[in-house]
Amino acid sequence: MGVIQFRVERPDLLIAASGLSLVDFLMYDGRITPAKVSLEGNILRCERLLSESGQMRLLWPRFDGTCQVVQTTSLREQIQPYYLELELARGQLSRLRNQFYAWTGAGLQSSTQLDHLIQDAHRSFRSAVLRTETPETSTAAALLSMEASARASDLLCGHYTEQRIGYRRHRSPRLPVFLGCHLNDIPRNPAQFLCAFNAIQVDTRWDQLEHSDGEYTWDRLDALVAWGLEQRLFMMGGPLLDLSQNTMPAWLKSWTGDLVNLQSIISDFVETVVGRYVGKIRHWEVVAGPNRGGVAELDEEQRLNLVARVIEAARQVDEHTQISLRIVEPWGEYLSSTKNRLSPLQFVDTLRRCGVRLAEVNLELKVTETPAPVLYRDCLSLSQMIDHWSLLQIPINLMISLPKMKFRGHTHVPLPEFQAQWLRQVLMMCLSKERVTGIYCDGWGTDAPDSSTDLLSQSGQPSLALQVLHELCGEYCS
Repeated sequence: MGVIQFRVERPDLLIAASGLSLVDFLMYDGRITPAKVSLEGNILRCERLLSESGQMRLLWPRFDGTCQVVQTTSLREQIQPYYLELELARGQLSRLRNQFYAWTGAGLQSSTQLDHLIQDAHRSFRSAVLRTETPETSTAAALLSMEASARASDLLCGHYTEQRIGYRRHRSPRLPVFLGCHLNDIPRNPAQFLCAFNAIQVDTRWDQLEHSDGEYTWDRLDALVAWGLEQRLFMMGGPLLDLSQNTMPAWLKSWTGDLVNLQSIISDFVETVVGRYVGKIRHWEVVAGPNRGGVAELDEEQRLNLVARVIEAARQVDEHTQISLRIVEPWGEYLSSTKNRLSPLQFVDTLRRCGVRLAEVNLELKVTETPAPVLYRDCLSLSQMIDHWSLLQIPINLMISLPKMKFRGHTHVPLPEFQAQWLRQVLMMCLSKERVTGIYCDGWGTDAPDSSTDLLSQSGQPSLALQVLHELCGEYCS
């Protein structure tokens, strides 16, 4: 077991971020190791199963009140504790510098404002390093450096997306990207929908299609597929099986302990649904959340076998269909609270090494605290995550849900405005990446009491986020 300790001068900021239960370490080879964390006075103690060096990741508040994931540089174990604020400042500045020089070396044009912010981050960091004999002064300088690095990262991403999208549009005015939305019924206000999206993901929840064993209800899904074909929208079906949340019908619970029969029943369901829409739906998201699990108490090996079996069943029905699976928590937060060992990318890579053919991979971008915490990250982290997944050399879809209020920290920006700003940054970053071929939003409009993440209000009014979608779809994707 390995132990790394930190001296924390501002434990109030650490506690305010409420991220102690989700501290982890990112290893050099991409593995993610959870840490058991305890804060005693001003000493933060991190116990890990591995003693190798790694980058610590945790939540930290910004000056505007939002909390986001920050990280140190790679740290080795030592007897003396590290200064937490100083190491976080070093990590954020290092991340900014590395990406800045990578992008400018590839032709990105900087700006005077960005150069000044980077200089400010360096100046504050030097002050923090040189004044460690006075912890209060050093900590204040480290926090200033972190804030300057965060602002510079935001501006750097803005420059990158603007210039990168401009370069892509020189080759084609319309970007080859599907902008879609998840639907379980024909949308209210279809005109509003068609102005924002050129694709749909049709909902195929198992418990809604097969209430009783062998008795299917197709009316809703048939009508939605017919409407999508009439409007000439690209259609993705699924997920057919969701292993991160229980969407299986109640009658299936008696089979959850019998893996062999469970695989057979699931495969039969997949074959039935895919077979019904052959020639109409050419892309299926077969499984969601296999990397995390949670349903039927399946371990990683069982889930790997199940995914392979289900994908094979779908291909036997239609060998030309496009198959994808959805990866939840793509930064790997679940490794801090589950018994899983494989990181998200390792899970998919293991499937491919076993001969499973995937046309695309879908990454779920969902900032929430239920059913499992998914932490807020900045746009630079999103860019690096997409680049990381691009190593698989297959197309990527982003499955997006608007963040809820509790993850805004203490910022005074109203929730609708915050969601619109967040969505614009995410969409622009996705549109700048050539590996991203589809962006799908969740929550068109429901009658549920909590509709804070819906794009359309219960009264039929478009949210600010939907207005952003109207604008970007009309400009880039129509």
